Amino acid sequence: MVEQKFVGFKCKACGRVMNPKHDRCLTCKGTEFEEVELPKVGKLITYTKLYALPVGIEMPPLTLGIADFGGVRVLGQLTTDDPKIGMLLKPVWGKLRKLNDKDIYGFKFEPL
Repeated sequence: MVEQKFVGFKCKACGRVMNPKHDRCLTCKGTEFEEVELPKVGKLITYTKLYALPVGIEMPPLTLGIADFGGVRVLGQLTTDDPKIGMLLKPVWGKLRKLNDKDIYGFKFEPL
């Protein structure tokens, strides 16, 4: 498998970095972006556990968290059932769910 880069999208007009990419910058409404690599380590800001899961997620609970990666806040699945606010996380590529018999992959956050 090809290694996936953990990236953000920097607005060429104002410099705001976002993940995921939006059609327009959330700050200045600019429409041109450049891809920038995000830090390899982030800090957990908050999390929640979901027990009523969408189709394709196999085992409850699903733990979702918002982590700060160098000033960019990113939402993602956590690979731990015992998260702690402030814990350090790293992005890892893996299967997120199954949709229409197809495996969907993306970044999850794993504790350091």
